[in-house]
Amino acid sequence: MTTFEEMQSFLTYDAASAESASDKSDNIWVETARVVFEEANNLRDEITVHACRRVMDDGSRGDLPAQSDVNVVLCFLNLHAH
Repeated sequence: MTTFEEMQSFLTYDAASAESASDKSDNIWVETARVVFEEANNLRDEITVHACRRVMDDGSRGDLPAQSDVNVVLCFLNLHAH
């Protein structure tokens, strides 16, 4: 299983496993952005790369990411999940 597939699996956890998932990461958006950043960078998807950087920067400051950046990250996941 690739890192990208692991992140997709991680994002689809159910409520019963939420507690164990929270142990994996303090900030799911930062972790998701890191994985998507690598894949988007490999595909030279500049829009997604920049959105991921902003999400990671927001997370490092303890801020919530902008909804528009989250949408870009989730759209990338959705488009490349199949």
